[in-house]
Amino acid sequence: MKYLEAETKVKFKQVFAKDFDEHIKLCREGKISIAYSNPVTYAQMAPKGKERKQGHIAFGVANTAKGARDFYGQFIIRHDNSVIKRFADIKGKKGWIVGWQSAGGYIFQQAYALDNGIDLPKDCTITESPDNKQEKVIMAVYNLETDFGCIRNGMLETVKDRIDLNQIKILAETPRHPAWVLSIYNKINSKQIEKIKNAFLKMPKELVAASELPGKVENFIAAADSDFDPIRQVLDKVKTEY
Repeated sequence: MKYLEAETKVKFKQVFAKDFDEHIKLCREGKISIAYSNPVTYAQMAPKGKERKQGHIAFGVANTAKGARDFYGQFIIRHDNSVIKRFADIKGKKGWIVGWQSAGGYIFQQAYALDNGIDLPKDCTITESPDNKQEKVIMAVYNLETDFGCIRNGMLETVKDRIDLNQIKILAETPRHPAWVLSIYNKINSKQIEKIKNAFLKMPKELVAASELPGKVENFIAAADSDFDPIRQVLDKVKTEY
């Protein structure tokens, strides 16, 4: 925050929404001026033709050692699962998801499943993780509470000190998508927008690393709203409004 204020001469106040719905609402209304969101949430708070004239516009995307399209979903099972051997075997089984609005914890997986002839809510018994915690999905798989789980990439590393990761197997991975989005309310003064954009895009790597943002972000690179059209195509496929 101090870095941004020094670079832009703009005063910032940090806002923490209580959940996805509040985050989207506050961004659409301009009560959050600058946001850091997953790409699905971004699509839901960006302007949309005649339906929604105001909202947030992307100006940056998180960049990692693997690039800016390193955001995807994983299906995980116990390594010793004797029933699920291939992806088609999840049909009729119990699964845990992070949340119905989670990009890497349900939406990407549902799109992948539909492409492979399975509709998760209809063909499986799905449980939403308490408090939408990724770690709880992993633990549910590990503790045999569910047959499979849906998590975003990188989450297994966060529990490596708590469980034996050799007991977890990645059954399938979804296509890669653009990562976390930096966006700004489209009614803000254009000169301020340019200052804020430049400050984020030249933010020192050590400062980004110290922020410990999701996905092991190294820096931010420029992005445009159209970069997230593939996300909108996924949302259309899974019939999620945006």
